Amino acid sequence: YSVKFVPSLIESAELVDLCGIISSLSQLNSYSEETFDLAVERLVACAPQMDLKQISLIANAYVHAGHADTALLTKLLAQVPRRLSKSTGKDLAVMLNAVAQVPGPKPLTPQEQTMNLRPRGVEQANIEKVLDSIALRLPEVLPQSDLHTLTLMLNSFAQLRFRQKDAVDLLVEELLADDRRFQKISARQLAMVMNAVARLQVLNPKLLEQLKGQLRMQARHMDAQGLCISANAAAKLAFGADSFQALFTQIPRHLPKLSGRQLAMLAHAWAKAHVHNDDLFALLESPLAQRAPGMAPHEVATTLYAYSHFHKSPPELREKLLGRFNHLLETQVVSEADLLMVVNALGKVGHYDEVVAARLEKYVQKEPSLRNLSPQAIATFQMKAPDA
Repeated sequence: YSVKFVPSLIESAELVDLCGIISSLSQLNSYSEETFDLAVERLVACAPQMDLKQISLIANAYVHAGHADTALLTKLLAQVPRRLSKSTGKDLAVMLNAVAQVPGPKPLTPQEQTMNLRPRGVEQANIEKVLDSIALRLPEVLPQSDLHTLTLMLNSFAQLRFRQKDAVDLLVEELLADDRRFQKISARQLAMVMNAVARLQVLNPKLLEQLKGQLRMQARHMDAQGLCISANAAAKLAFGADSFQALFTQIPRHLPKLSGRQLAMLAHAWAKAHVHNDDLFALLESPLAQRAPGMAPHEVATTLYAYSHFHKSPPELREKLLGRFNHLLETQVVSEADLLMVVNALGKVGHYDEVVAARLEKYVQKEPSLRNLSPQAIATFQMKAPDA
């Protein structure tokens, strides 16, 4: 349909219909690069006529489809500041959600250039102008905004790493303005708020206490992803053992559905928070061993780090994780950060691995000071520290 019939509608459709067509194609996963490229020229020309809802609709559609056309998105974002005067909090939340998904510029490869592909991504300066203009509008719209809108805004700011103090403080104040409203926060919203607060490092004492209380009540209602996100946020925010116990009691019912990445997140959260729980690491051991063959380098590294943090190194799990990591070392690019995390984790439990050692030697040739290696790792892997 999108290939046969939509192209003929693009030139003749009214603007409101064109926005609806493009949005529907994106939501229905009926993406066609040819169709979306064909619509760009018309949409760029029509951008000055769009209202904020239409701008959000098109921006969301193109970003969701992975078609972040530079010319179109830049033109759309340029219209936002002058369309904010009549916007509501919900309008801003939807717009922020779209902006949060916009990728940075991606240079075309030589092969892509020969294919005449259009440039993708938007410069950060163009995004910052939109954020600054939205921040100025917040004092007028926040008092009428509901909890869902406030949650989406805060989450978008976190994704965008937008830490303008006045804007973030306004959002937090409005979140805390109505205790009864905050008590109605859903488990999903709670996970989003905790994640945003942790990423933005919002250390408001009243908000943190509210989040701790809600976490103890809402943990049983969280899905697997929400549980993992909340654990990670709780670690960053230095929540105590009570919060982690509330999360721990919910893990068994989610265990069969947890991916390797999620299992690694949970193990790492407990280690980062320095909350000792032998039962947790025993519970995660078998599922982690089963999922190890599909884990990414960082997931393997954080898991080894988490177990070693508590001086744990179960032989079967260690063998599975190192087998996977060694395979990745030989077949994929593994970051130095992940390599060093594994080396230091193995050093802490005194385990030597030949494949890891061989890659470590290459690293040491570039960084002979050994400054990123722990004394235990240097001893385990028999590295020679530089002369003082």
